[in-house]
Amino acid sequence: MSSFEVSEPILNSPYEPPKEHWWIMEGQMPERRKGRRPAMYYYREPGRDSAGKGGYHIELKRVNLIRERLDAWRKQDWPGVTRTTRELLTHWRREERKHRLFFAQIEAAETIIFLTEARADFRQGIEVPRDEPSDEEKAQGYAGFLRYACKMATGSGKTTVMGLLAAWTLLNKAQNRSDARFSDVVLIVCPNVTIRDRLRELDPAGGETSLYYTRDLVPEGLRGLLTQGRVLVTNWHNFQKQTPQSAGDGGRVVKAGVPLQTTETIKIGEKNDTKRGTRWLTRETLLQQITNGLIVVKEGDPECDMTLKIESTRYVESDTALVNRVLRDAKGKKNMMVLWMPRNATSGSRTRLKRRCGWTGSTASTSCEASMPASTSRRLRISSIVWDRKPTARFLGW
Repeated sequence: MSSFEVSEPILNSPYEPPKEHWWIMEGQMPERRKGRRPAMYYYREPGRDSAGKGGYHIELKRVNLIRERLDAWRKQDWPGVTRTTRELLTHWRREERKHRLFFAQIEAAETIIFLTEARADFRQGIEVPRDEPSDEEKAQGYAGFLRYACKMATGSGKTTVMGLLAAWTLLNKAQNRSDARFSDVVLIVCPNVTIRDRLRELDPAGGETSLYYTRDLVPEGLRGLLTQGRVLVTNWHNFQKQTPQSAGDGGRVVKAGVPLQTTETIKIGEKNDTKRGTRWLTRETLLQQITNGLIVVKEGDPECDMTLKIESTRYVESDTALVNRVLRDAKGKKNMMVLWMPRNATSGSRTRLKRRCGWTGSTASTSCEASMPASTSRRLRISSIVWDRKPTARFLGW
């Protein structure tokens, strides 16, 4: 057995808080320690040989503080929460449940609830920093947002946690329509069509086939209230701005929407097409779009070269049009929770997706760093929770 192997890798029950852990450091024998492993990460300097010495151990102090306060809050029976929230928290922890929930699942939902509802003295000194835009973006009307990220291990049950949080906000809103902390609309953004179809079980309209019934996430007496809210499931591709007009093959151009300038490399081919991230134009189309002022050639000869670097102008939908299109089923609701599953959520990678997608809100937005000029006609108040996956540990982090 090598120095990095342990005789008993599993020390804890998945249904109880961790009571002990293995402490493994390079060059040292594994040490079995009491208590939960502190939240941390290892930083390796850029360019450092991956075969060399490991990175620097850096503690996630804010996460450990939240865990400490959360534990104290839980032991005092969740001071500050609504009656509906208390009923849900009690229901999730019932020992006689047919489908017991993992400790990590309950803690993930509980942490978001803690940051939202816990009595102020428990949250004192805990400040989750906002993601602020640059000064240039602020001048354009973009606003900062607050983001909560639940980092959960592969197979630890993110879909169920989404169900817990959706039930929490929908039921609280149904019981108190004036409480702005909660929403009766939940927007779930997923990375691909396969996951989108699987997440349909989070829609309360599914009744007994929904996750709220099959996993017993909601007490029987509250289930009827779920249908007063809406859960919308969409694909992240829908946040790409669409072109409201067609420039065709270089004919008359209808300049609808707002102009968007991009620099790209194109190839000349037999037909106009885009495949594998490469844009192909016929020579005739290229020359026509140059004439129409839609393309400016930066490198190459448009008369003979097969590859050219160009600056192109195309017209896309406005921010307001994008929001109205994506949220047409929200029926005008302006306060919603967003559950964003990054594009790489099934790969084990932790790289975040960064795309401009056209929203703003007074409190939060999504992991695609969504934003929208403050002058837009449809103002949204969005509470966002982002999901990521760390394959070797189970913890909550920001």
